Amino acid sequence: MVIACGRVRDLAPGFVLGALDPAEMTAVRDHLSACTKPHPELREMGGVLPYLGGSLDPVEPPKRLRAAVMTAALTDLRARSAEKAAPAEIAPAAVEPEAAPVLTVLEPARSARVVSLARVRALRSRRAAAWVTRVAAAVAVVSLVGYAVALQGDVNHLHDVQVKTDKILHDISDPRARSAVLASPVGSKSAGEAWLLPSGNVDVLLHGLEPTKGDEVYTVWSSVDGGAIFRAGWFTVDDQGQGSLEIDNASPSSSVWLMVRLESNSDVQMPTGPVIVTGTIWVYSVPPATTPV
Repeated sequence: MVIACGRVRDLAPGFVLGALDPAEMTAVRDHLSACTKPHPELREMGGVLPYLGGSLDPVEPPKRLRAAVMTAALTDLRARSAEKAAPAEIAPAAVEPEAAPVLTVLEPARSARVVSLARVRALRSRRAAAWVTRVAAAVAVVSLVGYAVALQGDVNHLHDVQVKTDKILHDISDPRARSAVLASPVGSKSAGEAWLLPSGNVDVLLHGLEPTKGDEVYTVWSSVDGGAIFRAGWFTVDDQGQGSLEIDNASPSSSVWLMVRLESNSDVQMPTGPVIVTGTIWVYSVPPATTPV
């Protein structure tokens, strides 16, 4: 298919968006490879859409936006079809009387409209460019709204973390609380501390943790006075690398042993993942002496 420069200008918006049928896309490419004339309309449209596509995160648009865009596009297509279907105005020929059969030159009637083909093409190009701009602006607005919602979610999460941390710091200010350092057995940067409160609850506060991915969780395993190991709870970690957990009613008589492991999901009932930190809270100021056997 061979097309002229005017047709390329008409197809420019669809070509930039990749919305033409394969034959038209090929015809435009063939024309551009051989044509020596400039086509600024392709540079102008092609410079805006790739930037928007690369700089904005994709956000699912609401259904009402899709309906509005489709209605606008359908209205535009109908208007174009009506322009093509409208019959051309033909000037009536001047008719001489039969007595003088002289061949006369046809002239256009004064009422006929003479429309420049270049003007029609320019009007269509401007209309298509305006439509593309409106769609791009709508996509940008939807993306910004989605970003604002995601940002608000991050702010709320940070607020919840801060509230939980403040509560733990308030609880451990009690001089009757007993604490223990939680250290990594392999010398990693992960570390933390645990406090046994007078209420019998245990607060755990950790830092230097790797962010969890997918279904991963950090699970806290515990044992009271050397008894059976049980799962005390779990938590996830974001890019801040901090995690915390409140354990209710530990009720020890002499010690609380704690171990944090990275598990594949929150349904794990036995410790299987790698050990992150471990430590023991002694109820007494020093570990009780063991009785020789």
